[in-house]
Amino acid sequence: MNYKPVITKKYDVENLKNLQLKTFSGDIEIVGHDENIIKVEVFATVRSLFTFFIIKDPLLEFDFEAHDLSMNVVNDTLHIYSKPNYLNIYNWFNFQKTSFRIYLPASINSYSKTYGGKIALKNLDGNHTFSTWGGNISAEQTHGNIYGKTMGGKINLLRCEGNVEATTMGGNIFLAGNKSDIKIDTKGGNMYIQNHEGKIHCSSWGGNIEAFNVSGAFECNTAGGNIALKNINGNIGASTKGGNIRAEVNAINQYAWFDTAGGNINISLPLEHPIDLEASANRIYLPPLQNFSGYQTKQSIRGKLNGGGANVTIKTLAGKINIFHSDFANDTYRPNAPKDNPQQTTEKKSPEPFHEKPIKNAKPFAKTEHESQWKPSYNIYFNIIFCLLIGYAFTSVIFFSLQISHLPLDFSGVHQDVFYLNLMSSLAAVASIYVFINFIENRIPVDFVKFFPLMGCSLLFGNLFHTTLSWQNVDKSIWELDNTAAIYFYFILPVLISWAYLFYWLRTRSITRKISEQEYQLLNLEKLKSKAQLDALEARINPHFLYNSLNSITGLIHDKPDKAEEMTIQLSKLFRYTTGRTEENFHTLADELEIIKAYLTIEEVRFGHRLTYAIDCEESILEEKIPRFLLQPLVENAIKHGISKIASAGIISVKITTHENKILIKIHDNGPDFGESFGGGFGLRSIKEKLKIVYGDKATIDIKNQPEKVVMIYLPM
Repeated sequence: MNYKPVITKKYDVENLKNLQLKTFSGDIEIVGHDENIIKVEVFATVRSLFTFFIIKDPLLEFDFEAHDLSMNVVNDTLHIYSKPNYLNIYNWFNFQKTSFRIYLPASINSYSKTYGGKIALKNLDGNHTFSTWGGNISAEQTHGNIYGKTMGGKINLLRCEGNVEATTMGGNIFLAGNKSDIKIDTKGGNMYIQNHEGKIHCSSWGGNIEAFNVSGAFECNTAGGNIALKNINGNIGASTKGGNIRAEVNAINQYAWFDTAGGNINISLPLEHPIDLEASANRIYLPPLQNFSGYQTKQSIRGKLNGGGANVTIKTLAGKINIFHSDFANDTYRPNAPKDNPQQTTEKKSPEPFHEKPIKNAKPFAKTEHESQWKPSYNIYFNIIFCLLIGYAFTSVIFFSLQISHLPLDFSGVHQDVFYLNLMSSLAAVASIYVFINFIENRIPVDFVKFFPLMGCSLLFGNLFHTTLSWQNVDKSIWELDNTAAIYFYFILPVLISWAYLFYWLRTRSITRKISEQEYQLLNLEKLKSKAQLDALEARINPHFLYNSLNSITGLIHDKPDKAEEMTIQLSKLFRYTTGRTEENFHTLADELEIIKAYLTIEEVRFGHRLTYAIDCEESILEEKIPRFLLQPLVENAIKHGISKIASAGIISVKITTHENKILIKIHDNGPDFGESFGGGFGLRSIKEKLKIVYGDKATIDIKNQPEKVVMIYLPM
């Protein structure tokens, strides 16, 4: 609309809240401005039959007889309507297009519709709904809520804020520099997204989706296209029914899932972060994982990485998965943004092709303790023997059936060559199985469909083996036999053998996966059981200790208020450690010593001059992690069974050092020696059970009265 408007009108917005605009075929441009008026500019052009509708001529005056135009204020809404008058014969030979440019204050909402033109929004606030049947949609620097729809045009969203919903039946979608929650959909076009902050959900029926520099919650799906993601941060979801997925993830908040029905997935993840990882594919490649617990096979992996954290699910029904470490330093990948977008600021490069082969440094899983059972794989010796046995089984069934039925079929011409014919059929089946499993099987998502391409491979290799291989002991090629029945039988025998093997292979793989998943579930249940046991065994503050402490505080309030305040603070600190539970069952030695100090400080106030204590720990191991509340019950026992039994000055000593690559903890008190029944008390028994659950046989506890009274605990580092 670079020509002169034929009509210009202004409306005071004092009582106006909405704009409703509908035009038959023209463009609509709505621009936000700071003035307190609505300014409407009307543009008209005409295309004539006499110029074959090629030349567009701007009108100097609006023809109201040939074209209807109304602008009315009804209540709080400005209504604008434009439509050709088809009763006028002039419109039978001319096509008039009426477009609008409207300057809108921030306080006004709008609803606009055109049946064939473009819609453009700039610098707007408020709520705006718009639709066009065939034109493009663009929004730039908007701050309100936008809802747009086009039947076939493109959608461009640039530097928008607020909520955005936009759909197109077949056009491409381009998003750049937005800080908003966006939901977009195209029925067949491609999507290009860059430099986005906020939630985004995008879907396409068949186009590609490419995105880079996205922070927030990002979910995308396409029915058949590829997905390429670069530098994605937050919650992530990507799904395609038939294409490949490439994703380079920088950080994950709570979850990330990647799913394709038949393509490959190449994904870089922050493998140094805590992750709950689940992946399944025809083959998985990844670098060695540190601190991984769970089960893993060549086709499936499920477990916790670095203790577990964000849930990451990667699945492909028939393709391969390549997982590698995140590394963006040397990556030059950028999405291929639309060439016709004038706002594009990034360098236009084609995306890197999807990896069809495993990445260089990735290796298939090695056999682990969770993969002791045999896995279905291609073992050449096993397969030759298997196929030979199956071939002889089919041959025996057919031959004996013919003899029993007394059918007039003569196989005497092949009796002497049965061994060689079965051997060739079996080798043909082995070759076809090898080619199928390694190059074709992973591309077919449905199991029963796999039998048909395998049949083609078997017929091809059967023909090759039977017609081109020469054998000294076979006087005739099977194709030269006179007996038609024998020809047909050995023609289809490689197919029957390969089908039998494929059925066995698929069933074995399915059973293996189920067993592995069951093992993992049992492992998880065992972990949950252990965690529940640890939770139950965490130190229980003795009710008598609380009762005595509160009595001591009550007695000190009047005589020694400072002491009462200090004791209250330490009691509060101790119970904060006790009740401020986290999901972690471990914390550092420094944290454990803080708990002991708070406890002993309270007891020191209660016992007065009868108790002194000393805590000593090597500084180099303060950050080593041990089970929560491991030492507090032992110190409590030292008070209860030691210091409380003597009238003289009591001493408690806690010393933590390293000894032969282990952590050595010594707790000493100068009270009476340990009795024979001491080991059966709840406090010490809970410590022993906790050590057994966490460390098994790698940790020990020892009680001694000589040369000094001490409890000693050895923990692995």
